[in-house]
Amino acid sequence: MTLTRNAKQVVAAAGPAGVPACQGVDPELFFPEASELRNGLSAAELAALAVCAGCPVVAWCLSRDLAECTVASRVRGVRGGLRQAERRALHVELFGRRPKNGATA
Repeated sequence: MTLTRNAKQVVAAAGPAGVPACQGVDPELFFPEASELRNGLSAAELAALAVCAGCPVVAWCLSRDLAECTVASRVRGVRGGLRQAERRALHVELFGRRPKNGATA
């Protein structure tokens, strides 16, 4: 059985108790083509979100993702039970936007 990258990190880290639901799942599932919410969620996004919905470490996964990602534009895929667009919006809400063109805040 092959662990996804996130599942390997969860198992290796002194993190939450529980086995990640993504353990043994093809990592590509969590990087679907991003959809516009007004068009509804894609089948691929729904499949990834379904895995996260049953995960006992989903909150830890989301907080780890937000801590590791330094800029919102680098947020990709489904992680921590949220779509890419939702995590980007949350990242901006929590950390703000990076100043444009190297300008200081």
